Amino acid sequence: MNYRTAKGFAPGIMIFLTLFGFACKKNTAIEEAKIKPPVRTYIVTARIDKKGTNSNSEGTAVLKGIYNEESKILGYTLEYQDLVPQLITLRSGAKGSFGTFVKEIYNNAGESQTGKPVEGSMTLNPLQERNLLKGHWFVAVNTLAMNPEISGVLTLKQK
Repeated sequence: MNYRTAKGFAPGIMIFLTLFGFACKKNTAIEEAKIKPPVRTYIVTARIDKKGTNSNSEGTAVLKGIYNEESKILGYTLEYQDLVPQLITLRSGAKGSFGTFVKEIYNNAGESQTGKPVEGSMTLNPLQERNLLKGHWFVAVNTLAMNPEISGVLTLKQK
């Protein structure tokens, strides 16, 4: 390399490195300005009847509840009539399937609780939350005569 080429080469490299250094610098203001998604609250309902199981039962039930994404708590009240439930469960799965067990919300262990509302709450893990929000949860009501006798899908409406 001759002197004239080397003389222009060194300043060119210095300018390149300076521009490269500024181009790679991260802007922290953009990272700090990220917007968090809104926290939603949902009204949860389920109409539980013979349509979910294709049975001939006259029994019906209604589940009403609230789900909050921030606290991950599902609170519910279930009222039933014209049947004596032995076991009421929340299940996750495709419509018409037996589903995967999520939670037992009522178990008749020899007590007679005819017509009283069943109340409770549960904290959901991320997988349970995803399946609930996708509409994959349903309620199954089992009696001595049938297993399940009636069932219904949980629906969510944003509050």
